[in-house]
Amino acid sequence: MPLECVTPHETRFANALELGVRFGKTIVLGEADSIAPMLVPLLRRDLSRQGPRFVVQVGDKAIDYNESFKLFMTTRNPSPDVPPDVASLVTVVNFSVTMSGLEGQLLGVTIQHEKPELEKQKSTLLAAEDELKIQLEGMGQKLEP
Repeated sequence: MPLECVTPHETRFANALELGVRFGKTIVLGEADSIAPMLVPLLRRDLSRQGPRFVVQVGDKAIDYNESFKLFMTTRNPSPDVPPDVASLVTVVNFSVTMSGLEGQLLGVTIQHEKPELEKQKSTLLAAEDELKIQLEGMGQKLEP
């Protein structure tokens, strides 16, 4: 799978995006603090059929759309500027590390190293808890008219 990393500030951004859409590349758009208007038709998948192929309008060009095309946007901004009409089209994943989350991970690694039987017991209990939650949800649905 061909992968290309670009930023919206690069002069080759529009060209890289066009080639990525046409040839089914995976584009990683770095430093994307806001969503460029030219990306909205891609996010909406505003595809139109021209004979046997699909095309999408990117900027002022109609470009052949390859189904293998993928777009990932990254930013260091904890609250990127995503307009409400576009927010439903993207999935925002926050990879920030909090102190409590890091403590939990380190505690898990330490327990797994020092007392692996406790870590196995924890895994078993978590799996049982998930099973019981599923059963509880099923019973709750049976009670509803």
